[in-house]
Amino acid sequence: MNYSLIIPFFNEEKNIETLLNEVFQSLKNLSDSNRSFEIIFVDDGSKDNTFENLKNFSQSTFKTKIIKHKTNKSQSSAILTGINNSKYENIITLDGDGQNDPNDIINLIQTYEKGSDMVIGWRKHRKDNFFGKILPSLIANFFVRFFTGSKIHDHGCALKIFKKNKLDDLTNWGDFHRLLAARFASNNYLVEEVTVNHRQRIYGESNYGFRRVVYVILDLLYIKLFKNYKTKSIYIFGFFSVISFLLSFSVFLLMLILKFVYNSSFISTPLPVLSVFLFMSGIIFLFIGFVSQLIISQNVQPGKKNDDNEEEKIEIS
Repeated sequence: MNYSLIIPFFNEEKNIETLLNEVFQSLKNLSDSNRSFEIIFVDDGSKDNTFENLKNFSQSTFKTKIIKHKTNKSQSSAILTGINNSKYENIITLDGDGQNDPNDIINLIQTYEKGSDMVIGWRKHRKDNFFGKILPSLIANFFVRFFTGSKIHDHGCALKIFKKNKLDDLTNWGDFHRLLAARFASNNYLVEEVTVNHRQRIYGESNYGFRRVVYVILDLLYIKLFKNYKTKSIYIFGFFSVISFLLSFSVFLLMLILKFVYNSSFISTPLPVLSVFLFMSGIIFLFIGFVSQLIISQNVQPGKKNDDNEEEKIEIS
């Protein structure tokens, strides 16, 4: 079988040498007469020397493509760029921060070649800050399983293998890499889960946090209503919607405190009107986002490659 390994990077200049040495060694151990690999590095608009370090890291074993985005979009955008530039039908994705262990690719490929449509890693013992990354991930995974019925433990694990021809306009939207396993499962594709090693980040900073939980929830809502997410206008209106709902809930709590703690009537205050106004504003913002997204989706040509953010591309044979 032939594989395209896609690794997105954003400000990871110090992690490149160690990670790439591990990647090349792992793929060398897997390469034989029945397997071929290409490697695609995507620099998602880094502000440091990530792209220069990628260009300077020489090897002649595998065909390699190095692509630089003009601006930072997202990890999903970088992965989609890699997919659009890949020549093989079997896609492997791996984080560029060094926390995924490239040696786990071996176990994933062995499971994948038994007939799966996707194999995803499960970071069972994560080496991350609990409140900064693990707790938001647990919350996000709970919502994904609740809304989609997926049984996957770790939807956010970047280490995965899947068939490119199973992607369609119902899967490659938004922060799609975090929900891809759930979408594959809901489309009745065979998805397997493999426990993988997870390592502490040595250099750089993570961009993951509770904001991603909001994005996941909005994507899930969009899946249920329209199932064709392509750009981020839903996030803009969704952000204001979530803020409105939170403010409405806060005002409602204040009303309860006035009533039951201070035994004061809130009817003569503007709080009930304010709570209702904020709640209705949240609904309005949410549906404006959905409607605008639907209009945008109607004007996108299916299958069109999103390469207008590509600034430079280098191919090494």
